[in-house]
Amino acid sequence: MKRRSLLPILLCLLSLQLSAQQNVGNDAKDTKLETPAFLSEEELPNPLLFIPAPPEPGSGPFDNDTYYYHFGKKERQTVRGEKAAIDEVQWTSKAFSEAAGIQIGPEETPEIFKLAEGAQKDANATNRRAKNHYRRTRPFVYFNEPSLLPEYDEEVKESFSYPSGHSVRGWTYALTLALVVPDSTEALIARAQEYAIHRVICGRHYKSDIDASLVEATAVMSKLLSNEDFLEQLEKARKEYASLRREK
Repeated sequence: MKRRSLLPILLCLLSLQLSAQQNVGNDAKDTKLETPAFLSEEELPNPLLFIPAPPEPGSGPFDNDTYYYHFGKKERQTVRGEKAAIDEVQWTSKAFSEAAGIQIGPEETPEIFKLAEGAQKDANATNRRAKNHYRRTRPFVYFNEPSLLPEYDEEVKESFSYPSGHSVRGWTYALTLALVVPDSTEALIARAQEYAIHRVICGRHYKSDIDASLVEATAVMSKLLSNEDFLEQLEKARKEYASLRREK
């Protein structure tokens, strides 16, 4: 029997989730919880020094990207496709809470949330420089096909593909949380890998986009681990986690 897709139901749920996310954002403002970045513009790693240009059409690496694009399309009507649709819109903190073993949020874990969100901002800033330099067209636009979530295609089709913003945020979140919850390291890394490949399944990114994002996240984490503000916040996050464990 052919498996029925749950995507139509998921799309309705995603719309409700987006509304809920806006409320969470307002709650964060109400509590005056700030999540500033840790690195200055001068301290950010320069991705143009270590991220190569994306593969050109007709090259072997682009053929590999094309292979993964079609692989992703086949996965859209599976459970993986349903999870990829959710990862398209949900907050990073929510996406990685289960792997970390704790509910991450501005109310539940303010110190851990501040640490991970600040690191994520540094990853975003690093990634923007590469995106704006290489200006790679997204795969669903290049192949002139709808993505997994076509209702969002219009708003993202003019933005750039390389490297993947979702993926660099996911990797940075996972690596940051692993410093706080080391027992969850394997689960967090596995979740970051899944989070990244979901971008290929969505049709938003090529495989080389998500590969480059891991390199970026590694560079960002290297910078953060020598930043005094990050290390100070890391200590607060670890104390918060220790307190949570004592309460269980």
